[in-house]
Amino acid sequence: MRTRLPVLALALSLGVATPASASTQFTFLNAGTTTAFGYFVGPYNGIQAGTGNVLLNCVDFFHSIAAGNVWQANLTSLGSGAGIGTTTRFNNLTSYRLAAYLSTQFATTTNAVDIGNIQATIWNLFSGAKTPPSPTTNVWLTKAQAYVAANPNSSLWNSVYVVTDVNSFNPDGSDNANSKQEFIIVTPEPASMMLMATGLVGLGAVRLRRRRR
Repeated sequence: MRTRLPVLALALSLGVATPASASTQFTFLNAGTTTAFGYFVGPYNGIQAGTGNVLLNCVDFFHSIAAGNVWQANLTSLGSGAGIGTTTRFNNLTSYRLAAYLSTQFATTTNAVDIGNIQATIWNLFSGAKTPPSPTTNVWLTKAQAYVAANPNSSLWNSVYVVTDVNSFNPDGSDNANSKQEFIIVTPEPASMMLMATGLVGLGAVRLRRRRR
């Protein structure tokens, strides 16, 4: 029993690792090391309270953040679209889904030019007080548009949350220029987590049988 209990507890913890759609504290660690167009690009590093280290994919070119900043953020799922435009900074579910797909593409390349173009493509999905740098190719946007159009019910949307500063707007509804940047986070899909949990349980059973022998 001492062998099975920790494995089962870990499996259960994996099953509830997806963030809830509520206010959560985040800490910004750093913006990584990749640069393009004079900015840091690609996933940034942060900590989500109750979860741990998390990759923050910036969708917001119009606000800033610095290492060590701690803020409270609303988490809005792209699954149903509920809350888009009310708890998020922008009112466009399609743009957020395009950004979500593009964020998954950072893992497909280590080329700084590609990462820069992916990031610039994400930034240009949204409009604000400043003009984002333009990507040197539209290939990433074309890929994203094709994926979103072909997969309206993709399981990816249930794995993506928009991280929006609770102070994004002033009491009169205007933009709060001093609020923190908006990000999206991509969490492991439930199926992947359950597969991992099943593997861990199986590993624990094998070890238990070996101990009994």
